[in-house]
Amino acid sequence: MDPKFASEPPIKDPPTIVILVVQESLRHGLFNLLRENGYMPQIAANPREVMDLLRKKQCATVFVDCEVIGIYGPGICSKFKVSCQYCRVVLLCDKSLNAHRQIIKETMEIGIYACLLPPYEDWEVLTMVSYYPRMRSI
Repeated sequence: MDPKFASEPPIKDPPTIVILVVQESLRHGLFNLLRENGYMPQIAANPREVMDLLRKKQCATVFVDCEVIGIYGPGICSKFKVSCQYCRVVLLCDKSLNAHRQIIKETMEIGIYACLLPPYEDWEVLTMVSYYPRMRSI
């Protein structure tokens, strides 16, 4: 074990994975990909459900599409991050759409973890959930 990590506690619970995606085919594709690779994603119907799922979790990844941000506003990403200390918000957008370009800009300014652009490759999605370093005590 690397000595610089010796005093850091391991993650206690497996990371929570939540999908809040309006596009049905994308939502089901993400869900199936994650399940096939041993993850247990949860599908949320609205931001309140996401925040309820994140409450008291140590770390999580939330996948949202630009349609969700268009409906609820980019500030919803900040609320997710407040609900879970180590929350990664991954935005799924199409930068060729002008409205999505603005959403990408606004959410990146808020500090989302990543933005994936189509076509979404399996390895890109899996990378978003596969690595959680040992968290430091704060």
